[in-house]
Amino acid sequence: MKIRSGILLLGAAFWLLAVTAGCQPTYPRTKIKESIIRVCKSEYKIDVKVVAIGKTIAIYLPLPDLLDYTFAITKAAGEKINNVILSVSRVALSTDAQFDFYVIIAHDVRLPEIQIVIIKSVDDVKRLLLNDISRGEYSNRMLVDIRMNPQAQKEHSIKEVFDKMNLDKKWQDQVMNDFFRSEPTGLGDIGYWNGRFYVKDISMAEFLAEQVANRVKIEFRDDKKLAESLILKSSKGVYRPRARNRYFQFEVLAEPKSTEQQNSGKAARTVFQLVLKTASGVIHSYNFSDFGYIEVVNLLDGQKLRVSRDEMEAFRKNKMKIDDILLKTI
Repeated sequence: MKIRSGILLLGAAFWLLAVTAGCQPTYPRTKIKESIIRVCKSEYKIDVKVVAIGKTIAIYLPLPDLLDYTFAITKAAGEKINNVILSVSRVALSTDAQFDFYVIIAHDVRLPEIQIVIIKSVDDVKRLLLNDISRGEYSNRMLVDIRMNPQAQKEHSIKEVFDKMNLDKKWQDQVMNDFFRSEPTGLGDIGYWNGRFYVKDISMAEFLAEQVANRVKIEFRDDKKLAESLILKSSKGVYRPRARNRYFQFEVLAEPKSTEQQNSGKAARTVFQLVLKTASGVIHSYNFSDFGYIEVVNLLDGQKLRVSRDEMEAFRKNKMKIDDILLKTI
């Protein structure tokens, strides 16, 4: 599946949102959901559903033409998604409610099992308006994913089991509600299915973990030299909130295009250096410090690189080289 380049970026008029910020909130926190629904409807003739969970706002947007035959977002759908993003940003920047993230969930009503999920940091929107970050950096900071709806997949699988068991439909619904319809445990489980939001209150830590993994994918896509030597199969990031020693874990599977590179260890070194460079830059840019170390797992050979927060910062400042870290930790 693919997304047309630039279709989800905010337009040049985005900076005009800054004028909506004032001393008195235009959209009071007690009316935040109604305000988003009203702005989308009155200004863009778009019907949405909204839910607020903790410091996260989620907006559901059904579309009749989300994807074309190549599974790319259509121009019409892209414009509607942009208009919803613009509306939510406008409300989020002019309310007294404290929101950290907002999520746009869109799906094609013809193919409800397929969805697009966009996650943005409200603070990133503010920084863009203040010219504290560039539009390119802003684009890299938002999470955009087209995937099968995880709840739909789960329910289809369970329903097959129910059918084989000849379970009464009334009991099917009860069992499904009791055991298989619950709040997502991770960002990858977010979605909307059968009239119900599956959204969690997003933490900064898990947002950063996903962003680092996503930026690694972007590097492999955009760096021709890197793509010539390695084929990226997967890139995942999670935050492990252990009580005593919280840490980030990144798992990358990148296959070398030559056996020579694999045997020499260059492939593993490249993976470790890329993830460490990406993670150190992202985590520092958000001034996040609630972790003890990061762990990078090279799934090709199972090697692990563990780097403390201080070592990562030294690497970011070029006070430590990747080879120094590799000799010390592997």
